[in-house]
Amino acid sequence: MISVAFLPLLFPAAPAPGLARSRAWARQYDCERISDEVALQRYPGRVRPSSPEEDPDRTVVICHQRLLSEGLREPRDEAVLRDLRDTADAIAVATEGLRPGLGEVTWLVDVHYPDGEVADKIGFATKNALMKRSLSVSDRVPLLTASDLGVLTRMPPEQAYPKACRRYHDTGSLGDDEVLVAVVQLDVRQTTLLAGICHQGRWGWLP
Repeated sequence: MISVAFLPLLFPAAPAPGLARSRAWARQYDCERISDEVALQRYPGRVRPSSPEEDPDRTVVICHQRLLSEGLREPRDEAVLRDLRDTADAIAVATEGLRPGLGEVTWLVDVHYPDGEVADKIGFATKNALMKRSLSVSDRVPLLTASDLGVLTRMPPEQAYPKACRRYHDTGSLGDDEVLVAVVQLDVRQTTLLAGICHQGRWGWLP
């Protein structure tokens, strides 16, 4: 068996289309954001250590070229990924009206999508869009018990998400100083992604 590995690319931010890069180019990479410390351990000699004058919370984006070329995914997934950057930016913009009343909070992102790999991309893009607006973003995801999940999966989404939000608060899985952005696909036959906000047990859909 022949194994093909692409040398990872390191970016200060996720690779975005621009004058020198097309959207098709940007979609050929799978990216993750990691801490400066982890990057130094994984890729010695390829990451410059931060200086005392720089942000101690500096992060690095690691990108690997996708082995699965565009056009080989399900049409639904291709459509979601094609518009993902715009979708993530729209979600971040939609939160702006809520931010003044939230105070100093940390933003969490949870994605509910049938394909796990695509869900990871959606989560990364949404976190990146929030971070571009200078918001504090965490990779942590609140968890529910197996019994909670058993009940919620039998409920229609319009009831399940508000109920899950209350359970996050009641169990302490989501702190009062944390806000969860849930990105969901309510109908697997469509490519539309919706987003809702959970804070202190209160749920609301973003416009």
